[in-house]
Amino acid sequence: MTILLIEVIAFCLFSTHKKQVSMNQIAGKWAILILLLITCLHCSQEDIDIDTVAEFEAYLQDEIDAQDIPAMSIILFRADEVLYEKYTGQANVEQNIPLAADHIFLLASVSKVITATALLQLYEDGLFTLDEPINDYLPFDISVPGYNTPITFRMLLTHTSGIADGSALDDQYYYGQDSPVALADFLEDYLVPGGAFYRASEHFHDFEPGTQHEYSNVGSALIGLLVEQISGMDFNAYCKEHIFQPMGMEHTFWRLNEAQQSGTTIVQPYDYTGNRLEAIPHYTFTDYPNGGLRSTGSDLMNFLSIFVNDGGPLLQPTTVQAMITPQIPQIDGEVGLHLFLMNTRNTLWGHDGGEQGVATVMAFNLDSKVGVIILTNQGDADLDELLVEAYELGLKL
Repeated sequence: MTILLIEVIAFCLFSTHKKQVSMNQIAGKWAILILLLITCLHCSQEDIDIDTVAEFEAYLQDEIDAQDIPAMSIILFRADEVLYEKYTGQANVEQNIPLAADHIFLLASVSKVITATALLQLYEDGLFTLDEPINDYLPFDISVPGYNTPITFRMLLTHTSGIADGSALDDQYYYGQDSPVALADFLEDYLVPGGAFYRASEHFHDFEPGTQHEYSNVGSALIGLLVEQISGMDFNAYCKEHIFQPMGMEHTFWRLNEAQQSGTTIVQPYDYTGNRLEAIPHYTFTDYPNGGLRSTGSDLMNFLSIFVNDGGPLLQPTTVQAMITPQIPQIDGEVGLHLFLMNTRNTLWGHDGGEQGVATVMAFNLDSKVGVIILTNQGDADLDELLVEAYELGLKL
């Protein structure tokens, strides 16, 4: 392959000066060159041969350097056993604070799995069914303009509700503090005609609920409100009592002020702009159940391990199986209940996240019971390949 690639490159570079070579021949060789380059790129992404921890760590460092990632927490586990963990880089570059195991990362959309788990616990308690209309449980009615089909719990959990993310979300970020706006008040103003933020064309897609898949942050925030309405508890308080405390997640917080009061370092988020890292002040957003959780790799392992250990003590095995079963195969075969098929070759189910200054991913294989958690503090980091390589290393450990 290498020799052929060199020959084709040489032909393409020098043949344009030879009158005896036709333009068709040159075009053909350029086409071959492009194909070979694509093939080689694909091979480099999919066929990395990593057999040992040392080889993985060399690859890991290359990725960190290439992507300018200030800090990374990575854990591989099988069932309840840690196979490999590493905390590398700086939690705060300006203050020269090395990353430690108990440092707290903003999780971005990985948070949605915890939010879905809270709702599905109430489902297991028999308090609603997945195909019931959510309006039966809300203090206000929501409908997609132009359609009479009610939005159901299953639609929220599969991102088929038709609820869209509009520009009003951009103004709901609060730096250095928790949002002072109540979740219920914001969602009513956003989703109900007459509300202060309501924009029908921005806040809803033009399709009948249940017929198309469009990822929805607001729909996920609405799940948090439904947990409040059905349980009668504040969403934060519910998660503490029914998820964080049972799983020993002592460094996990929905509220920024609680994370700050814990005395544990919160990892500084960064974006890489203008060839340099730019620190972003710690922030929250009003629709926080869709991405505002802060946690550590080890706390997340405690949580994610339930999915490879029959759900206990948070969920029943049948619910876990439903979460990793395609729910809308006629629309998208890689969507479960708020979980996605992240990698087909390894049947990795999980969720990733991206926000200002953070990129995260966690996934697992139910059969091998191997899971991977990767947390970073650089908003443009691409973790897809790293997830697969980490999982495949976990199979060898």
